[in-house]
Amino acid sequence: MRELEFEESNEEGKNENKKDKKTKINDEISKEIIRSRLKASMDKLALEFSSSLEDDKNIFYYDILVDFAHTLGLYKKGHLTKNDAREIVLGLMKIKDEGFEKLDKGYEDVHEAIEAKLSELTNCAAKMHTARSRNDEVAACLRLYARDRLLAILRAILELRETILRLAKENIDVVFPGFTHLQYAQPTRISHHLLAYHDMLWRDYERAFQTFKRVNKNPLGAAAFASTSFELDRELTASLLGFGGIVENTMDAVASRDFAIETIFVCSSLMLSLSRIAEELILWSSEFNFLELSDAFASSSSIMPQKKNPDIAELIRARAARVCGSLSSAMMIYKAMPFAYNRDFQEVNPLMYFSLESAEICTILASRMLSTLEFKADEMERKASKGFSAATDIADILVQKAGIPFRISHRIVGQLALKGKTNPDLKDLLEAAEKVAEEYVEKIKDKVSKDDLSVEPENLVEKRKNIGSPSKAEVRRMIEERYGKLQIEWEELDSVVESASQSLERLYQELQELIS
Repeated sequence: MRELEFEESNEEGKNENKKDKKTKINDEISKEIIRSRLKASMDKLALEFSSSLEDDKNIFYYDILVDFAHTLGLYKKGHLTKNDAREIVLGLMKIKDEGFEKLDKGYEDVHEAIEAKLSELTNCAAKMHTARSRNDEVAACLRLYARDRLLAILRAILELRETILRLAKENIDVVFPGFTHLQYAQPTRISHHLLAYHDMLWRDYERAFQTFKRVNKNPLGAAAFASTSFELDRELTASLLGFGGIVENTMDAVASRDFAIETIFVCSSLMLSLSRIAEELILWSSEFNFLELSDAFASSSSIMPQKKNPDIAELIRARAARVCGSLSSAMMIYKAMPFAYNRDFQEVNPLMYFSLESAEICTILASRMLSTLEFKADEMERKASKGFSAATDIADILVQKAGIPFRISHRIVGQLALKGKTNPDLKDLLEAAEKVAEEYVEKIKDKVSKDDLSVEPENLVEKRKNIGSPSKAEVRRMIEERYGKLQIEWEELDSVVESASQSLERLYQELQELIS
């Protein structure tokens, strides 16, 4: 803080009371919080360029929490008197109640703005930042924000997975055409396809949960990077804020943003999954005609009255691209950062905010879309045999019954497809075999019957009884097993949320004891 000079040329000035002097000091503090080393104010455009206040509204509440915990920590270690700590806490409570919009927006960031506002409310404001840097302060705020958003995303993923399992269970009898290269390939069940959605999202859930555990660590006490000569209880502030431990190395605590990058990656991975699902909803509601989306998640054309457009699915698909772009940007910002803190880190924050917000809302919307759509089971079953989808099974029959090597049977059935014989009889099959491998014609005559070529999609699907296959028994087993796992995950997530809530309740209880 630059030198403050006071006129004391008359008796009244000499008798100026201590409170008035503190008020003047605090007025100066509130104007230029951290300009101690500098003689001049920052250029206006430079201040606007460097200010993060607009984005910092995301961490306003978390900054107050961090201030609460830090103030209690200072008080418990004897670095603040009870009265000073009480005044700071009361001031912070008032700021929290008034909200972000009441802050002066002429500061670099929310941390300065809160401290400046606090200096207007109490003479003790200048003491709150004892044994702390903005470096460990902002790292704590970001981790708290990411933690809570990840918990919300985890809950949204569980709800989406539950929706998908319910759809799979309700449609377990519906035979459905499977695709490769977006071409009709083999018949399967729509329930089996939906389980593939579920398992993809299951992995996203596990990644997000693992990331949450790494994010939920306390950097407070690291100060700028080399900690502080003031004795602090880092475990205490971690406990009060509901962190699962501390980032032990104080350099690492402020120099790392891999927690943010990993968070954005988790969002990107989830958004890729949602985008793939959205893409199929778009396709299936169009020419494939496999489903009808709810009007609540569609729009009409401004000129073509017959149109029903899958806008929400399209926007989810597009938002995935932006989130993945955020991951690339964050990694490029981070790739050459020397230790410890650099202002470049500020540019990572809005990328994380956007990614977490997008992932949460898109997951919720995907769940609502899926829960309200209507499958067209008759159309799915009608098209299950389209595109000679029984071809692989006929090739398998030649192997199983006539002992023909699969590569030979593959070529024989390929001849049928080439000639457009997609509903072949025994004569067609023999002609194809004669052209490809004449030595096997007699075996086919003896071992393969006309009935073997009557391949209904339902029967073909039921032949596949290996683990994870689309036979009804296997699909039913997978659904029940996943319901059981889902219940365990709900309980685990609720326990984590409850633990964090109890920590914050303890924080507020201690604050109340302090100010009572």
